[in-house]
Amino acid sequence: MNGPFDQKNKPIAQINVTPLVDVMLVLLVIFMISAPFMFSGVSLNLPKTSKVNSLKLTQEKLIISLKPKGKIYI
Repeated sequence: MNGPFDQKNKPIAQINVTPLVDVMLVLLVIFMISAPFMFSGVSLNLPKTSKVNSLKLTQEKLIISLKPKGKIYI
């Protein structure tokens, strides 16, 4: 029987593992090389600040409401 369902033309239902292993090894090498660079930082010389107690800041809020008929409430 030479039909589309004979054993000779049956597709292989298995995962080809060789390309998967190749990709995983390349990713492993990339992460092994780049991992030490992720933990090193750049040292910065940031400016220092001083605490100011004599200056008190007050906070005032202004609330504006707009109604659908064009009325404005402050």
